[in-house]
Amino acid sequence: METVGNGIETVDKKQKKQLYSQNEIAEILGVSKGTLSKWLKKSSVSPKQLSGQRKLYEETVIELYRKSQKQSNASIKLTKVELLQKQLEEKQREIDTLRQEVKDKDKQLTKQSETIVEFANKFATLADQAQKLNLADKKDVKNLDDPSTSHKTTETVSETVKETPKKQSWFKRIWGK
Repeated sequence: METVGNGIETVDKKQKKQLYSQNEIAEILGVSKGTLSKWLKKSSVSPKQLSGQRKLYEETVIELYRKSQKQSNASIKLTKVELLQKQLEEKQREIDTLRQEVKDKDKQLTKQSETIVEFANKFATLADQAQKLNLADKKDVKNLDDPSTSHKTTETVSETVKETPKKQSWFKRIWGK
């Protein structure tokens, strides 16, 4: 502190201009001197005054640092939001792909069901034909055992097979009712 002629003390130049060293600014901000030094270089902040080897900075440097930290935090939050949006888009694409696969599988299942029905119909036809042949064989066996009907030839047997009704139930064919 300096005293003026009438005994009034004046404020030191450092306090008047609010100049701080890097250590003081780092203490105020609660960061290490190295972190502050890196930020000063990165932000191209030059000292206001050099006092020997000490670099002195104005109080505005503190506010600049706080603003830059808020902006970097905001950009980090933005990046998190952007990251989440990208992940959401990827998941949406996966869902769309899976939906398309489900549609394709449904088409395949429909085709397979149609094929199964077709084979079931063919099997039913074959089973019906086998039953008709079996009945015709039984009639032929009865005719062979009966001497009065032994004069029938294969032509009459084939006529008998042709004469069997096509759409009769097995019950009617066996019992004749």
